[in-house]
Amino acid sequence: MTLPMTRRQFLRDSTAGSLSLAALAHAQAAAQATAVSSNPPRAGDYCLYFGDLHNHSAVGYAQGSLERAFEIARNHLDFFAFTPHGYWHDIGRYEKGIEKKWLDGFEVTKQRWPEVLEMVRRYDRPGQFVAMAGYEWHSRSLGDYHILFPTTEAEYLRFDDLRQFQQFAKERGAIMIPHHPANRLGHRGANLEWLDPAVSPVLEMYSEWGNAEHDRAPYAYVRHTECGRWTKNTLHHFLAQGHRLGVIASTDDHLGYPGGYREGLAAVMVKELTREAIFDALRHRRVYAVTGDRIRLDFQVNGRIMGTEMPYAKQRELAVTVTGWDQLDRVEILKNNRVIHRDFPMDRVPTQRSWEEPVLLRFEYGWGPWAALDMTRICDWDIDIRLENGRLEDVQTCFQAGPLDETRRDKIVARSTQHLRIQSFTALRQQFEDIPTKGVVLKIRGTPETRVEVSLRSPTTVSLSQTFRQLADSGETLFTGDFPKESALLHRLVFHDHYHTSYRVSDVDDGRQVSWYYLRAVQANNQLAWSSPIWVEPAAGAARSEFRL
Repeated sequence: MTLPMTRRQFLRDSTAGSLSLAALAHAQAAAQATAVSSNPPRAGDYCLYFGDLHNHSAVGYAQGSLERAFEIARNHLDFFAFTPHGYWHDIGRYEKGIEKKWLDGFEVTKQRWPEVLEMVRRYDRPGQFVAMAGYEWHSRSLGDYHILFPTTEAEYLRFDDLRQFQQFAKERGAIMIPHHPANRLGHRGANLEWLDPAVSPVLEMYSEWGNAEHDRAPYAYVRHTECGRWTKNTLHHFLAQGHRLGVIASTDDHLGYPGGYREGLAAVMVKELTREAIFDALRHRRVYAVTGDRIRLDFQVNGRIMGTEMPYAKQRELAVTVTGWDQLDRVEILKNNRVIHRDFPMDRVPTQRSWEEPVLLRFEYGWGPWAALDMTRICDWDIDIRLENGRLEDVQTCFQAGPLDETRRDKIVARSTQHLRIQSFTALRQQFEDIPTKGVVLKIRGTPETRVEVSLRSPTTVSLSQTFRQLADSGETLFTGDFPKESALLHRLVFHDHYHTSYRVSDVDDGRQVSWYYLRAVQANNQLAWSSPIWVEPAAGAARSEFRL
């Protein structure tokens, strides 16, 4: 008897059929923008860093002090570009005169621009933390951009003409990044007919606005006055039209909190942590996007890394390595916007040998009084996490923007191979996606007998102790008091089998059309990562046919 296929078996065995693409003239022009190298760069030549290239504060019309933003960024990011609201050339006159909010904010940016540059100079420490300056340009008709400057000799100027703005950027070696592109054209959605790839090599495909991969992708556009995602302004449509764009994410946060968890981060592949190296990575599209967890991606086609263009090859070897900070639900290779291979790491069954690799342990804290109870207090956390018979190898923080507070900070205040101390704060207000918790993820090398103890100094003195044997079976909770007091959770362990995958897949192509490949990783906690594409040129003299979505 033949058993019915499970969903995962069906998806694993399914592949997309071949696609045909139009021979678009602007696609050929884009292909010439990046020279095809006979000696391509290798992923191993680069280090990986994470940062935020689009963030707002009270300089402009958002909230939070300027210095607080830079201090927060330095505490948990590798690089940060502050991008205050700068100008809106075609702003209208709106109900209740709300345009005054924007117009007043632009004046604040103009007046305080010297302070922005001074703050960048003060915090920039090449090799440790990179600070950059920029500002945002709004446009109903052409879409929003933010400009990033390669030096601190950056000018704040207002432009009514996008071509003049792009020329200004070229002359200064600056980069302009279109963001929240999936709004409807004419409603601040990206108008890529005006895109200049020389100054705009990448697209901000994810931020607190939502996800612009395609119009059915997770994280819809729901948090702003404008409508949801317009199909023709999504990444999939842009790629199908021949645009060659790398992808990043950044927060676009308005609480002055760079790197807010789940709001988006940019990953860059660089040889050193400097502003010059980050700009080089952006120009060559050696970049990718993550929503929150700092998922590590290495995706190659015939040894070419993400963002590159390569000559036609009939046989393509696709190499994938992904390391997450939670269970990897699936890792997908897309060709011409269609999934051609899926891997399901979380379906693997750990064995005794799984203890030979580090495990992940997530500690999440917050929760507290339901908002309807009208208890808006801030809870201050002072947390010690200690290991017995285990070794702490790495830590990822999961700090989010809310609640807005000028004096408090989320930070790691002490760390060793057996101990971690965190000071943080939570509240049931201003939280992103209605999730009031923060957290840390620990990568620990241990055994079933390794013991972890979590002790609170604040908001009260309570503790929780568990062995890894227990946490492999179930997570455990910690309560700071009777209902409705705040609580915390030690999540169930995540084994290396589940958070890491590495494999190769072959693809054969007749070369009748240009092809593009990219990688998408989806964790069980709904955090995602997307690589920049790799393009493979068609065979010489190949006939071309129309693209079909």
